[in-house]
Amino acid sequence: MKIAEKRNPALVELVLVILFFALSSVVLVQVFVKAHQVSQESQAQTLGLILSEDLLEQWKETPASPELLFSPENGWREEKTGGSVRTFLSGCTESMELSAPEDAAYEIRTELWNEATEAGVLYHIRVLITGVGDGKLKTELETARYVPEA
Repeated sequence: MKIAEKRNPALVELVLVILFFALSSVVLVQVFVKAHQVSQESQAQTLGLILSEDLLEQWKETPASPELLFSPENGWREEKTGGSVRTFLSGCTESMELSAPEDAAYEIRTELWNEATEAGVLYHIRVLITGVGDGKLKTELETARYVPEA
């Protein structure tokens, strides 16, 4: 009877070690998945910021003629919103290259408006980049340029 009651401590320790490693691996997999998601989000924000800055710099060359930059030939379409704000839409891929809307991972929205004064015109632009799937805002930049009357 006493032999049947004996327990093998090595076997119990082995089971505990296997349990510990199994739980540790589950936690580590979750950490790596979260790190990958954060990395992708950070990359999207960085590339979106670069694209937004590039659009703003191109727009500053000719703020009075946004049709030159935001033309259908360049992949843009104008959204009819009414009022004094002009809105142009386009899409871009994961690598933030302009693309057709059906292939887009992100939506680019530019809003343009101006304020006329006696001495000139103050042109405004806002660039917003949002995810198509999740609708989350990735980047938002706004700037203005004053053009004096000639």
